Amino acid sequence: QGQIVLNPETWRLTIGGAIITPLSLTYADVLALPSTEVTATLDCTSGWYTTQVWQGARLTDLLTQAGLRPEAVGILLKDVSGYPAFLTMAEAGEVLLATHVGGQPFDHWHGFPLRAVVPSRRGWQWVKWLTEIEVLASL
Repeated sequence: QGQIVLNPETWRLTIGGAIITPLSLTYADVLALPSTEVTATLDCTSGWYTTQVWQGARLTDLLTQAGLRPEAVGILLKDVSGYPAFLTMAEAGEVLLATHVGGQPFDHWHGFPLRAVVPSRRGWQWVKWLTEIEVLASL
């Protein structure tokens, strides 16, 4: 099977579900968001780990912009192939929507154009090639 390479010109991040205003952001939109840095350890289930400085936007900023509905209890992160990770709203509060690591833009293997950095979770829940965030009304 061929490698899926996402085109920054056509890629979109959508945020939907238990929110007031659905969002659809381009790569340029994501890069224009207020940026922050988080030092976090990516702990891979295959036995290796790396501590890096990740840079991007806080998910909470986008959830505030979208407006959470009272019934929101968690989020579902999905990549371009539909690979999911479920997080509680408390865990969603720590998510960095990262575009850079070590001061460099992501390459494909880091999850270009966008990956979730979830410091309290193992690496398999740091969804790469992120395309969709669904706010859930039930887990």
